[in-house]
Amino acid sequence: MKKNKITSLEYSTITFFLVNSFLMNVGFNILTSKSKTDSILDIILGGILILAFSFLVSNFQKKEKDSIITIINKKMPLFIKIMINVLLIIIIGYASIYTLTNTTNFIHYYILKEVSSIIIMITLILTVTYITYKGIATIGKTSEMFFYVYFLIFIVSAIGLIKYMDLSNLKPLFTTNIQKHITTSSNYFLSCIIPLFLLLGISPSQIEWENKNKHLPYLFTLLSILFTFITLILIISILGIKLANIYKFPDIIIYKKISFLNLLERIEVILAFNNLLNSIFFLIMGTYFLKEVLFQIGKKKKEHIILALIDIIFLLVGNFLVTNITFYLFLNLLFLWIVIFLVITYYLHKYILPS
Repeated sequence: MKKNKITSLEYSTITFFLVNSFLMNVGFNILTSKSKTDSILDIILGGILILAFSFLVSNFQKKEKDSIITIINKKMPLFIKIMINVLLIIIIGYASIYTLTNTTNFIHYYILKEVSSIIIMITLILTVTYITYKGIATIGKTSEMFFYVYFLIFIVSAIGLIKYMDLSNLKPLFTTNIQKHITTSSNYFLSCIIPLFLLLGISPSQIEWENKNKHLPYLFTLLSILFTFITLILIISILGIKLANIYKFPDIIIYKKISFLNLLERIEVILAFNNLLNSIFFLIMGTYFLKEVLFQIGKKKKEHIILALIDIIFLLVGNFLVTNITFYLFLNLLFLWIVIFLVITYYLHKYILPS
């Protein structure tokens, strides 16, 4: 593989983790609290929309020669370019800090209670910065390697939980009104708008599309949705819908039930590693996207200076930002309209009003 390029498989595993960022940034509770057991069905409805959006993103990557950042800065009118760049920095910056804060709190509460949050946050920032600085090729290789780890952990946890399932807890179904179905499935869909958009920060020239693997991004998106669907069934069937609504991370609660011959204690800490992977790759791609935006705005300033600036902002704002799921979902909705605006403006400028 050529330097600073990723394969179709590596691109697809990054897609997988970005779609899975729903688990940390929004979580099952936001779904089950509205649609109860019917939230299982809403995973399917929202998943169809996610697949459609994933198709648009991957199709763009296969047809265009430049990243969305380059297109904005080279082909958009000056006013629109400034407006879009500012919005991208603010929204993706907030989303990244939101993820950073959630991940820090998760690690501090469930894994390292004796370690201060600031130490955890600094460690996360430095880890993400190092991987980002190494380039997209390293990001791709890291993503593919950890996907196999993720897959193994998921299979092991699912096998360990099967004996605790009570399928009667999945009843009743089809009791939620249409409005709640729309809200719940939309929340699941919206949670993936910003994550999937981050893929457009990768220049299409950096992706090696092998003919036999061109459909992999859709398959890995579908796999992420399937894993979410299976996990929600496990949660509701084991805990029941009332308990599932109480916990912010009900998947961690059911992991506590797993034991393997009484040899491993606190197995949920090992299984929780999957949640961290989802967040870390969101942070990596968020940092990478911001770096590329600032790199072009700053007239090709040194990369390490830009990354240091991003780190400082993350650290300072991350310690004071009050995270809010509702606002995060609103930003995803706003971002969806920005994407629609960009698509219309780009194709209007390209085909109807050529320069």
